[in-house]
Amino acid sequence: MAGIIDSHAHICGRILFPRFKEMVVGAKKAGIEKIMIVCTETEEAKRAIALAQESEMFDVACAFYPNDVGKVSERDWEELHALLALPQVKAVGEIGMDYFPYEHTVPKEIQKEAFIRQIQWANELGKPILVHMRLATEDTRAIMREHLRVPGIMHCYSGGAEAMQDFLDMGMYLSFSGNITFELEDESTQRAVREVPLNRLLIETDAPSLTPAPVQGRDNEPQYITYVIDHICRLRGMERRVLIDAVAANYQRLMSYGSF
Repeated sequence: MAGIIDSHAHICGRILFPRFKEMVVGAKKAGIEKIMIVCTETEEAKRAIALAQESEMFDVACAFYPNDVGKVSERDWEELHALLALPQVKAVGEIGMDYFPYEHTVPKEIQKEAFIRQIQWANELGKPILVHMRLATEDTRAIMREHLRVPGIMHCYSGGAEAMQDFLDMGMYLSFSGNITFELEDESTQRAVREVPLNRLLIETDAPSLTPAPVQGRDNEPQYITYVIDHICRLRGMERRVLIDAVAANYQRLMSYGSF
């Protein structure tokens, strides 16, 4: 079914980029019209920008990921700032807070400083943000409430129905990925899928992560977004065409921010 938009996919990273052409063929066959290529390194962003210059199928977002900011140099920051100003870069992201207990974690204060810095750049450029939030709902929304002046996307939304209204009030859209197909016991997120206003709902793969339940065991890629669409349609009792058209309108509205 044509007109699908994947609002968050890491297809220029080390895992998926080696088979980029094959992956795009699969995406087109699945009906995908647009992919937001999300980049967490500047070299990755340069690859994506070159692709976006060649094809309208691709938009680009770039930023430094919360658990990478501890190794970022000031020169890296300067290079990122220059890339963010380019017209192919439609959004600043993914940025945010991540409190998962990884083997090597970035201190919360360093994450916070990087989050605020990148929010301020988004404010200055008038571009939306893509927010990564893992086990950090309260701190994430407190920082956004104080500093954010642009709309954006709560990527792979995990704040549950309880926090949903706060993010909507800040101008955010909620995007759902393959995890909703296998984290069925997470009733709060399933409820958020059912209850988020249709005009604030987006879909994504987060490829190569979060492969939907029916195809788990493979690297995720854009063509598998159809499983996310089907799950949302079942939960909300709606037709695929209605959801796809609404998501396309939402994405276009958000990415047109600042251009009026």
